[in-house]
Amino acid sequence: MESSPFCERDILRPEALPVFNEKGEFPIRVKPRNAIHEIVLNHHPFDVVGWDGYYYPWIFSIHEFEPRVGRVHLPPPVHQTFESDGFVVCSFVPRLFDFHPQVVPAPYNHTHVMSDEVLYYAKGNFISRRGIEYGSVTFHPDGLPHGPHPGRTEASIGQPATDELALMVDTFRPLQVARDILSFEDDTYYLSWLEENE
Repeated sequence: MESSPFCERDILRPEALPVFNEKGEFPIRVKPRNAIHEIVLNHHPFDVVGWDGYYYPWIFSIHEFEPRVGRVHLPPPVHQTFESDGFVVCSFVPRLFDFHPQVVPAPYNHTHVMSDEVLYYAKGNFISRRGIEYGSVTFHPDGLPHGPHPGRTEASIGQPATDELALMVDTFRPLQVARDILSFEDDTYYLSWLEENE
């Protein structure tokens, strides 16, 4: 539809296909049914000369996503970029805020029902968060209330626009946190909703 946030011209295909003709031992690990199996190929696994079937590489840049703006706060689906059976991807890009004179631009407090939320913060000063930096990732499991940090709702009033860039994935099945990730966890994140002077 013409009202879509991007069109088919924004999807790019590869222009050149690098070919690997190396011989040797190349271990490949696959994970069927929650078990890891290793197979060893005698040639490089990227020795392809073309694509066939239902899988085809393509690129869509988040910078091509055109945001929707309304007089009042628009619901999260306006940020939705892709949908699959198990998840949706939403893009938060630079945009004007809502323009009703009494509007509150910051998103409201909410709880996901039947989905887990992962947000990757790529750029900008996020209207609803403090202490978020380039490369930050947040994880809000199903049922965990979350929303703007204290003071961020009030600070958003009267702001004309945001220059944020973030990618959100909402999954319809529970996510499991890998043990290796725990060493990177900010174990004080849950305290960020408390008032700064508490």
